[in-house]
Amino acid sequence: MTAVRAFVLQLARSLGAFAVAKFITRKQLRILCYHGFSLGDEYQVAPGMFMRAATFDRRMAILRKRRIRVLPLDEAVRKFEAGQIRNGETVLTFDDGWASNLTIGLPILEKYNYPACVYVTTEHLAASTEVFNVVLSYLVRRSGRSSVTLVGVHPIMDGRYEILGKTDETIVALIIAAEKAFPIAERQTALRPIALALGMDLDHVLANGRFRLLEAAEIKELSNCGVDIQLHTHTHRLPDDRDSTAWEIEQNRGAVMRITGVMPRHFCYPSGEYTERHPQWLRQLGVVSGTTCDPGLNAPGGSVMLLKRFLDSDDFNDIAFEAEVCGLRELARRARHWIRTPFVRRAGRVS
Repeated sequence: MTAVRAFVLQLARSLGAFAVAKFITRKQLRILCYHGFSLGDEYQVAPGMFMRAATFDRRMAILRKRRIRVLPLDEAVRKFEAGQIRNGETVLTFDDGWASNLTIGLPILEKYNYPACVYVTTEHLAASTEVFNVVLSYLVRRSGRSSVTLVGVHPIMDGRYEILGKTDETIVALIIAAEKAFPIAERQTALRPIALALGMDLDHVLANGRFRLLEAAEIKELSNCGVDIQLHTHTHRLPDDRDSTAWEIEQNRGAVMRITGVMPRHFCYPSGEYTERHPQWLRQLGVVSGTTCDPGLNAPGGSVMLLKRFLDSDDFNDIAFEAEVCGLRELARRARHWIRTPFVRRAGRVS
């Protein structure tokens, strides 16, 4: 955020615009989205994935300062469906189930006495808890190399990859090649030669469990501490056919139930991807709500199977976060949409 925008928001807050926006949007449910916490420099490489503890603590302090009530997901969904959101009630959600949700996130949540939901994948419970895709992305981005040549990793992966100007493309190509070359339980073996080729120390990168997902015992501990454990598919993929979708949900649900003893009924779309058919399929599979990565607040009458969220990020300014939870940025989004909508279409809706 530029200094000018921050100044404008600070001025708006001092003039009471935040309070006014909060009142105008008071009947709209807020859902905040987080992932893991940064144990090193992860927040510099992937600020939307890893947040510093101090940043998260300030976010929670803002919610308390603004007297925004934080609800458990299940209660919030019931109130939303009944049209009983009255004062900008908010839900805290965490995607994927990073180990740092327990070691860093939980103490901060307990400090503020805030409930939260963690949407977990479960395929890693039978394989490795390090997330291959995220580690690989970190290695490529942090290496500073303009290219990398892999030799002896696997015939499908070996070759020269250009990084400079093609970082995202290279990461995707490597991930796709690794998925073809190795089953998930063996995929981590490719990280060491890749790190070596990039001039990176893999042991240092993986130290302190920086890129680790929760183990079964840790998921159980979170659940015992009152954190709601819910569905995020088994493999972090949502197929485009009903039978495969059902398999993902059933595997995910069964694993969660074996660990927590509680039936999970709420779902988060992995990577925020879905089709128009998924809400109906999920309903048929006993899912009662679905959260997306679509930005915005949830107005009365909206779909409980396509709930919007604000994806918080470590590089997001505190004043901008406050503007978001107060609803000011939502009002600004609506205003921009209204301005961009042709007059004829607006007139048609009015009539």
